[in-house]
Amino acid sequence: MNTLIEKVKTALWFARRPSFWAHMVALTRRQFDGSAVHETKAPEAKAWASERAVPIADALRAVGALGAEDSLPAKLPAKLISDGEARAAKAAVTMGGPGDLDLIYQAILATGAQRMVETGVAYGWSSMAALAALEQTGGKLVSVDMPYPKAGNEADVGIVVPDEWRGRWMLIREPDRNGIRKALAQFGGEIDLAHFDSDKSYVGRMFAFPLLWRALRSGGMFISDDIQDNFGFRDFCAQIGVDFAITESDGKFVGICRKP
Repeated sequence: MNTLIEKVKTALWFARRPSFWAHMVALTRRQFDGSAVHETKAPEAKAWASERAVPIADALRAVGALGAEDSLPAKLPAKLISDGEARAAKAAVTMGGPGDLDLIYQAILATGAQRMVETGVAYGWSSMAALAALEQTGGKLVSVDMPYPKAGNEADVGIVVPDEWRGRWMLIREPDRNGIRKALAQFGGEIDLAHFDSDKSYVGRMFAFPLLWRALRSGGMFISDDIQDNFGFRDFCAQIGVDFAITESDGKFVGICRKP
């Protein structure tokens, strides 16, 4: 009975949000189309990623973002992290933790990226790291984030982002299916860097990755978090025929590739 009640509550939550309907249909379809089998391959995907993981500097060199003799940009300042932790402590809802913040920060500085789209915000750790670098390159960030169903976390999304950087930041509160297209439109359909951290199911990746990849300029960088969940990143890179690199942070793996 409790399960049925929760399903009804979830359906009502989506029903009140027309811009979320396409996402709800996609989620429903996955229960019947057999795509969930991809998520059973997480152990193999993690082993595959672990075998290929290298330090950030080596990863950026592997995709051509750093030259053989180039030094890695400085890491994200520790004070930004401690200040962000103080803001996150005020959140009323528990959300996902930070990913590899140094990778995002250093990738932007290494490439000089100015036009960035990210998916998945939660507390806003990756947004903060990106904006810290974009402040130096003169760039802008557009983020896509769907509120957690029924969690009431809307007010806390992006809470760690300092007020003084919000002028460079736009937050689109929609699922990937609508939000990514709207985010890309803010840059006229061309971006320098994409960071994916939202619907990390295999199907979700295979929907979002091509949209973001097509919008990347030549030389633009693509970063995907949590590639150990399934083989979405591996298969996408094989489909488009690009080399990639993998880094590891706190037992999770991040995939990086660059558009020729």
